[in-house]
Amino acid sequence: MTAPTAADVPTLQTASSLVELTSDTYTRLQRLPYAGGGTALAPVRALLATAVQELDRARTDLARATRTAGGRVQTSANAKYAAVVEQALPTVRGPGDVVGLLLTLEDVLAQTLVADVVDLSSPDVRGTVLGHATAAARRKALLLTLGALLSTGRADLVAVPPDLVALPPGAGTVGFPDVLFPTEKASPAIEGALG
Repeated sequence: MTAPTAADVPTLQTASSLVELTSDTYTRLQRLPYAGGGTALAPVRALLATAVQELDRARTDLARATRTAGGRVQTSANAKYAAVVEQALPTVRGPGDVVGLLLTLEDVLAQTLVADVVDLSSPDVRGTVLGHATAAARRKALLLTLGALLSTGRADLVAVPPDLVALPPGAGTVGFPDVLFPTEKASPAIEGALG
């Protein structure tokens, strides 16, 4: 088993800062009636609950790797994207807004984690980060699909199981727009690093 090195610390801290922010945002959105409350669409409510659990695991795994590499654990939200969240939260008025905000965060998180896999020194940590990148990419795909369905103005289409006959064309592929997973929005390793 190969341990991460000190060179991995800024990368792990930046990833942690994005996980902290994304998890906090999901938790805050869960308090809204149309996101995590009683009037929320069941798939949206389920996504939020599952994401919080997955992000808690990511937080724990990244903290462990950071400590193993000899670094301080990043427990603060990513400052760059925290500003985006604070600006967007007052404008969230329904499930479409919830999905849009979360999509912004999951896209950056997934792209950052995918880019990080290449830079990390430990195969074990690379595998762990890749697992969390996969989870973020899956959530992004689901958010893209939910967003496309909500944009039709027919919230009834957001159902499990879906009414396959009523779904708009392309509903099954909208969650996977890229042949190769992009990383141009990945946060640089120093963005969330502790000094």
